Amino acid sequence: MLGHCQLLVLALLLAGSAVEAQPITTLPVWMVGCWISDDQRSIEVWTQDSPQTLIGFSSVVRDGRTEFYELMSIRLHEAVDAAEERGGLVFTAYPANQPGGSFPAIDMGRQQVVFSNPAHDYPQRIRYWRQGDQLQADIALVNGDNLVEFEKTSCEELSP
Repeated sequence: MLGHCQLLVLALLLAGSAVEAQPITTLPVWMVGCWISDDQRSIEVWTQDSPQTLIGFSSVVRDGRTEFYELMSIRLHEAVDAAEERGGLVFTAYPANQPGGSFPAIDMGRQQVVFSNPAHDYPQRIRYWRQGDQLQADIALVNGDNLVEFEKTSCEELSP
């Protein structure tokens, strides 16, 4: 016969194994807007085109030429059947001249969201957060190596 302590431990173990991380089902609408780097060479624009999707565009211009650009989306994805992923928030990027990649959200706070895809070559982790009138971002490997940081200010702050 099991004692009270043993029953409590068993109950906690069973409860812990039954709890699965819930999918993130809220769009980070605090990203919506136009964002530009201090040197004004990099711009990122996000708009909400439906209740389930943010659409983004990013570019880097040097010496009057577009050096890099990508199209992005952040969408609420619904699982279609039990064999498919659990659904939730997914960031997808389509960099110029490269195949696209998708990154499910793994963490979201009031003004921060983290996406991760360990199977992707680089980046494997993408993080966005708001800090006042700035949109901050970084990309890295899952373990945090090869960190590259981005800081952009609202384009509206630069308007005359």
